[in-house]
Amino acid sequence: MSSYYDQHLHTHFSYDSKADFSDYLANSTGFLVTTEHFDVANPVTGHTDAPDYAKYSAEIDKLNQKYGNRVLKGIEIGYFAPQESEILAYLADKTYDLKLLSVHHNGEFDYLDDFVADMDFDAIFTRYLAELHDAIGRVEADVLAHFDYGIRLFDVSVSDLQRYESQLTAIFQKMIDYDLAFEINAKSTHLYNNLALYDYALKLVQSLGGTLFTLGSDGHKIEHYQLHFDELIDWLKAHGVRQLITFRGGSRHFVMI
Repeated sequence: MSSYYDQHLHTHFSYDSKADFSDYLANSTGFLVTTEHFDVANPVTGHTDAPDYAKYSAEIDKLNQKYGNRVLKGIEIGYFAPQESEILAYLADKTYDLKLLSVHHNGEFDYLDDFVADMDFDAIFTRYLAELHDAIGRVEADVLAHFDYGIRLFDVSVSDLQRYESQLTAIFQKMIDYDLAFEINAKSTHLYNNLALYDYALKLVQSLGGTLFTLGSDGHKIEHYQLHFDELIDWLKAHGVRQLITFRGGSRHFVMI
């Protein structure tokens, strides 16, 4: 595999992970970036979940002394419009190599709460797409993560997505306009069996002129680290993608695949 490294990982600094940096470091040789959850008004826990930046930075500094500055800082920003001021205030004095933009919840429930699977697909997807569209451009970010998060619990076909092509086109065009990369999320493609949906979405992004792509496992434990990356890189090549983008030190770096 290429020297490309995972662009979506979590450790114990995320509320839903117990993974340790050392596990990932022991299974990699290049850079490592973790993108810890930042979810305001999180209905899963009943409060705002934000990484302790001071402790996060201190642990990374300590690790970098041992591992030769291999560890980078990242965050996954869970956008929620009613708490935008809280989001901006938290981010204002912090520096990250990589910022993912996500929508995980709507204030009432997380889109991965079990009962969502019994709700009306069209109502859920319409609401989620509106929230995702609104999120783009509201906070500074590098990557639009898991476009399918809101419908992971449904059995969705490409024809289902095609009914929402105008909304998806608007989202992807806005993503491109704000210079965000499109994430290929390995958990979505393989654990939620949504590779066909990503096939459709990737072609749609490319048809709009999108050229910035990332590959992330969305890993919360070592077993998911670089999940099916070899297969997905071959899949990307088959779609004409020859390079993926990474972020560090305030600049972009392209890796040939």
